[in-house]
Amino acid sequence: MQQQLLTALLALGTSTRTDGTVTAADLSPWLAKHAPALKAKAQQLRDGATWGEVTSLIDTTVKAAQELKPLLTGKPRARIVLTIVQTLVREYAPPSAAWLTMLLDSAFAEQLVEMGFRRLFPAG
Repeated sequence: MQQQLLTALLALGTSTRTDGTVTAADLSPWLAKHAPALKAKAQQLRDGATWGEVTSLIDTTVKAAQELKPLLTGKPRARIVLTIVQTLVREYAPPSAAWLTMLLDSAFAEQLVEMGFRRLFPAG
């Protein structure tokens, strides 16, 4: 799972940094700190993916993604979070949660993530 997250985040970082490309070494401390909690939230989806579990995963990812802002400068925050959540859902959600994959691939998904940011960080 960490390798999938690393690959997805490296792909995001390729076109966003002006002072060089984001490397695995740049992201490793973030992964070491946040991957266990993200994985735990994503594993909760295995039993059916309730709306509360999805919201909890998004909220946890929003909080963790705050630390990626300096590394992924210029990339919309919702895109960063959505990339992480989509990676986790592909890895852990059961086939019965196909609705979640469709939701996360829709235009509505970024708005859902933005709502999470506004709920958790109302000042900005």
